[in-house]
Amino acid sequence: MDDLDRVFQRLVQNIKSRSPEHLTLPFTVAELYEQLIPYRHNRRELGIETNQDYELAVMRLLSGERDYIVGDEAMQDTLKREVSSANPDTGAFREFATTQISLSPAALEKQPDRARATPAMARPAMAPAAAGATDTATLDQRAPIGDSPAVAARPARPPAFGATGDTAEPKGCRYCGGILPEGRAVTFCPHCGQNLARNQCSACGTEMEQGWKFCIGCGRPNA
Repeated sequence: MDDLDRVFQRLVQNIKSRSPEHLTLPFTVAELYEQLIPYRHNRRELGIETNQDYELAVMRLLSGERDYIVGDEAMQDTLKREVSSANPDTGAFREFATTQISLSPAALEKQPDRARATPAMARPAMAPAAAGATDTATLDQRAPIGDSPAVAARPARPPAFGATGDTAEPKGCRYCGGILPEGRAVTFCPHCGQNLARNQCSACGTEMEQGWKFCIGCGRPNA
């Protein structure tokens, strides 16, 4: 198994657990690398050390290698030539941000069904209550929400897929998610080498100026 296999398997897992409609419905290239399997949120699971290696695996996936993805033939031909070049531009797939793709049904059938890996735990059978005994479980269910310790102790719903939340974590590179040195002026990321002083559109790479709300190259909102 190589980086391409790991990227596809992780993509399928994320879609099954968070966006199951994309098992059959198409989605855009931008949705793939921004929402469904962004590197900064999947780096540990993928086991891919650098953002450049991740981009190369995504480009191979979108080029149609191993028939994992069904997509536009012109896009795939362009990316195939880029992958086979001596010095490929690993971010070339961003030029096709609005192009629609879909999972290959044949490749999807070969993937393990992770959704069934952890079955729900059955509730243990309760002994019959003695005559006249109070069913405390029933009382708990009927109690007002504000007065029920069981409800108060219920864990909060996890954040939506792709959300980072407000956790106090060290600042990371916006390209690869690598932790940046604290207390120092950082112009280039020490992990992926990207220029952090420039603000680029995440979809097409066009350089953005301070205060711009939309990209002048593709029209996408400036995140």
